[in-house]
Amino acid sequence: MIKEWFYKFEPRERLMLLGGGIVGVVIILWGGLWHPLTAGALELNDAVDSKRSLLASLQRARAVTVQSGMQVSSAAGQSLVLLVDQTHRSFGLEGTLTRNQPDGTDGIRVTFQNASFDALIAWLGALQANYGTSVDTTTIDGARTPGIVNATVVLRR
Repeated sequence: MIKEWFYKFEPRERLMLLGGGIVGVVIILWGGLWHPLTAGALELNDAVDSKRSLLASLQRARAVTVQSGMQVSSAAGQSLVLLVDQTHRSFGLEGTLTRNQPDGTDGIRVTFQNASFDALIAWLGALQANYGTSVDTTTIDGARTPGIVNATVVLRR
């Protein structure tokens, strides 16, 4: 039936139909298969690069921690303001700390804008493990970019 329909046309018209069909198939394959696959691969490559960068910064922070002998006993006399100021940079949070203010006699309230969630959590974990601080309260709001947050944290010793 399709064959009969096709052969009703003049040879020139058949050639146009075949050419248009081939172009249509190529557009459908590219738009429906190839483009989404390559776009997804690029997104995954970007995510891997981001995680590698985070890993490198965490490894640098770990090296700084080990080299400087960061221990709970050596930091016991250090003020939380100074501790926060010295440690947040080594976790890739430089430029994201927008405010810090004392909160009572044994606490500090710190505010971060557009900080990496992974780096922030790693920093808080290191503060707890190495300095005997604890998170009293925290408010974390997602930003427009995935993995980036705005946060307010109250730390206590």
